[in-house]
Amino acid sequence: MAYAYATLWFTTVWLACNVVTSLMHIFVGRIGRQTINRPLPPYPAPGTRTDLFVILGEQHHANAPVRTTEPQWLTIPERGLYTGMAIVGAVGTGKTSACIYPYAEQLLGFAADDEARKLSALILEVKGDFCRHVQDILQRHGRAGDYVEVSLTSPYRYNPLHNDLDAYALAYGTATLMTNLFGRGKELFWQQASTNLVKFVILLHQTLDDYVTLFQVYEHVINPDKLRARIADGDMRFRSGNRRLVVDKRAHVDTAALSPWSWHDDNAPGMAWSRWNADLEATLTSLKIAFQTEEVHPSPTEARKQQQFEAVKRWFEDDWMRIDPKLRTSIVEGISVFLSLFDDNPSVKHTFCPPKTLYDADANADGRDGIALPPMAQLIEQGKVIALNFPVAMNPGLARAIGTMLKQDFQRAVLNRFPQMSAEPHTPGRPVLFLCDEYQAFATTGENEPSGDEKFFSLARQARCIPIVATQSISSLRSALTGESWRTLLQGFRTKIFLSLSDDFSARMAADLCGKAERLKAGYTLAETGQDAHVSLLTGRPTAHRSSVSATKTYTLVLDYVFQPKIFAELQNAQAIVLPYDGLNPQPPTYCYLKPYYLDVQTSYFDHLAAGDL
Repeated sequence: MAYAYATLWFTTVWLACNVVTSLMHIFVGRIGRQTINRPLPPYPAPGTRTDLFVILGEQHHANAPVRTTEPQWLTIPERGLYTGMAIVGAVGTGKTSACIYPYAEQLLGFAADDEARKLSALILEVKGDFCRHVQDILQRHGRAGDYVEVSLTSPYRYNPLHNDLDAYALAYGTATLMTNLFGRGKELFWQQASTNLVKFVILLHQTLDDYVTLFQVYEHVINPDKLRARIADGDMRFRSGNRRLVVDKRAHVDTAALSPWSWHDDNAPGMAWSRWNADLEATLTSLKIAFQTEEVHPSPTEARKQQQFEAVKRWFEDDWMRIDPKLRTSIVEGISVFLSLFDDNPSVKHTFCPPKTLYDADANADGRDGIALPPMAQLIEQGKVIALNFPVAMNPGLARAIGTMLKQDFQRAVLNRFPQMSAEPHTPGRPVLFLCDEYQAFATTGENEPSGDEKFFSLARQARCIPIVATQSISSLRSALTGESWRTLLQGFRTKIFLSLSDDFSARMAADLCGKAERLKAGYTLAETGQDAHVSLLTGRPTAHRSSVSATKTYTLVLDYVFQPKIFAELQNAQAIVLPYDGLNPQPPTYCYLKPYYLDVQTSYFDHLAAGDL
């Protein structure tokens, strides 16, 4: 007892001092204390990066919009970029300035001096100013020569029908585009009939001229006399396809009456030949020009064309002309409403329906017809950046039609890379960027059809394509597409960036995509009990002489949104909630603070906000 008492003399004082100093440290020592916020990690310049990745923005606390002392960059590696990125934000939230521009800078600036690794791209936009920013980006990184612009003022001419597809594929793509532009009717007959008509008109021109434009399809669809005359020309050509007339070359050159026919150099020196024609033979006979008639065997290509022409002729005589004239008129009108877009504007017709001489180096030596846009596959492998500068304000329907056809050519060229990449597995292909602002203006889906963006995005990863699209809301994407196809399209983008949303449907969908988590929810219960309870004669209320009040607090596990729909409507500019995907595993949703292109990237978002820059 004595030793214990002596010990307490010292320990009691020590414990008391410990409590007093702890309280002073907690309540007094914090006065005037400042939290030291570390700066952001160094931002790697796009031209100095050895690996391909995109920095979305700075990351602080994942589930609360508060600043942390050690911020980090939210990064999507290369394997995650190939799975697609969708940017959703209302008007004025910064999806273009804080997402599209910075991400384009990072991707187009990567390996800019490496001919084998630099990215090729297709840029689609509807405002008309993004192309200028793309030019500035390429010029800053020494890639000014890689810019290829398709516009009404550009020297390039683009014919959407001049490629290696057959007539049915071209007609089917045109019909699909018309469906996406004007909607699908309840009866499939109209789409099938219009597809069949366009297919055989395209096939007729491919057979006779090896060339066709949308304007030629339009004028032969609406004018049955021209279509009938064109078939008559083909009939005359293939009926005389096994014979030719051979004359002296000097007689052909010196006689103006023979110029309407096409002449070719014969194997015999000094001789020229042309296909047999009754009028030509009569002209030679009347002019007393010596000629010889020779029988020739058609080449495999010519024999194939002859069979295709016979198919066109059978369709015209046994199918098309047997349809009731009123029904034919209805079918033609459904097509002409779209194809007439390439006739009423001379600039559009000159740019997108160029003459065949454009592709003839000798006939177009002076460049009067412009420059033919090279094949999309060639531009991709050369690392070119193709930009469509056709503002939607000029003609909304035409802008969407041209953008969609250019997009389909790009998608076909990307998917055709599979055989080459599989044949050279040790040589990685060039990364390809598909960047589209205001994507709801160009989105197309096929649903049960073999074409559509949702099918391309599901396959583009293997072809090393990086799809990045931006849209105003999920509702705008939903209204631009038919049925529930927007769901299939949206799931093709694994990384989703949600800026401030202004409609309830998009906010609810964003909250659902971010998921729910188990949380402890507190519940309170208040109870009052009394003994000898009675009714007061004065107040008329129940009362008791002895009463007690008890409170009970309980906790329950409930599933609740990680981010409530209200939060998406209250996000500030350049503030986003991101669902990142690194290519292997989905990451939990998190707050992300974007870096607009006009602000210093190394300065924190919260410092910009305090300075009034945002």
